[in-house]
Amino acid sequence: MPNPLISIGMPVYNGGEFLPRALDALLAQTHTNFELIISDNASTDDATRRVTEEYARRDSRIRLTRQPVNIGAVANFIWVTQQARGAYFMWAAHDDCWSPIYLEVLARKLDECPAAVLATPLCQVETTLRDGSTQQERIPAAPNQNPDKTLQVYTEHFKACLWLYGLYRTNWIQQTAPEWKQYPMLSGDVIWLWGVLLTNRVVGDEAAIFYYTSDHRARRRLTYRQTMQMWGIDACHMTRLSWQRLPPGQRVGGVLKAWKYVYLHHLRRKNIVQTAIRIAKISLLWCWIGLETGIRQVLGMGAQTIRCRALTEPSKETVPMNTSRDNEVKQESLNAA
Repeated sequence: MPNPLISIGMPVYNGGEFLPRALDALLAQTHTNFELIISDNASTDDATRRVTEEYARRDSRIRLTRQPVNIGAVANFIWVTQQARGAYFMWAAHDDCWSPIYLEVLARKLDECPAAVLATPLCQVETTLRDGSTQQERIPAAPNQNPDKTLQVYTEHFKACLWLYGLYRTNWIQQTAPEWKQYPMLSGDVIWLWGVLLTNRVVGDEAAIFYYTSDHRARRRLTYRQTMQMWGIDACHMTRLSWQRLPPGQRVGGVLKAWKYVYLHHLRRKNIVQTAIRIAKISLLWCWIGLETGIRQVLGMGAQTIRCRALTEPSKETVPMNTSRDNEVKQESLNAA
């Protein structure tokens, strides 16, 4: 497809500080036939409004929409997909960056592989930890092989979920993205992309580079219980998707890969003893959380049943003994006497 129109969806909330770098990188792409759909999710900072309006005035390829109320992060991601008019689509976060040939390389890759629904880049990740130190990591692009091999690479790299920011076929992503709403907010991208990789052709080209920065100091710190609960939910969803979407002969292998992902990135420790202790502790916590949740659901259903019965059963009112008819009967008896 020569020079296809590419739609770039940028959901943003209070991102004014980092927006100029991201917008400059997108507007400097060698593939110039694109539309940039910015959805400001009711930001409360003045910088987001000022920067987006300034860039929209400067470049007619930018379509700026300001949501009247905050619709939520995932809903905003899905909203921009539905506004896309191009043949291909990609998400762009307000604090990331892309190599100048990013769109050109990935569009060419999708042209070369008509069966592929997603073309992924090489990801360069810089993470700032809570103590202020930084870590550098390189996530390879998806291998140009079968889904099983792609899933293997995804399993081995925790941040391979950044493939989410690759280039999609627009008609496919518009139909598939709404499924994301079914999953938890914090890890829904990991689960959703796992489901994509199970049954779809995904390719990659490391000539396209995606630069991702993450600052753990800006994140809300979860409690130990919340973290363990999130991992358990991830494992359940990934197991369910593997069993439901793969053909019978591949289901067990898919489930094992899902649990390998959980083991490698959440359970494994430096030695076998520490790993075994951690698995035992987390397993007990998962059992307790499951039991507690079940009890709450049962109690909630019981309370709901009692309320329903109270609303539907007829009230048993006491009939007064001295009605007007009784008085009339008594009066007639007295008159007869």
